[in-house]
Amino acid sequence: MDVTIFLIILAIILLIGAYLLGRSHGKTQIQPLPTDFISIYNDIKELPSKILAVIQGSINPQKGKVAELLTYAELRYDYDRIIPLGHPIDFIGIKNGKKVDFIEVKSGGSQLSFEEKAIQELIKEGKVNFRLIRITNEEVDMMNTKEEETP
Repeated sequence: MDVTIFLIILAIILLIGAYLLGRSHGKTQIQPLPTDFISIYNDIKELPSKILAVIQGSINPQKGKVAELLTYAELRYDYDRIIPLGHPIDFIGIKNGKKVDFIEVKSGGSQLSFEEKAIQELIKEGKVNFRLIRITNEEVDMMNTKEEETP
């Protein structure tokens, strides 16, 4: 994951640099992107979709994306596993044998949404459960058969 985060940060820096360079030259025409930018863009597209959804799901796109990305990088040191969700909660952090945290990242003065507040209350009231659902091999086979029959 370190390489992925590095690529995202590098892409952001390069895009800001390209934007500032373009403004300083006063060009109003859109120029084709150099191949370096295209390869970075392709690397970013290959990130796990849930991580991208978390990064892109912020109300304040610029500050929110950066805040969530930086928070994700920091959380890696606090938890054994971080699960990006995106909406309505950004992450679940798991410290093996110690705790499971629901994590919401906010930047600036942004507030929890109604749905986020409701989830926070459920957690505070201890209304959180672990639910195990078992599916038999026959049920899996039936689902696969139905998918194959659908055009």
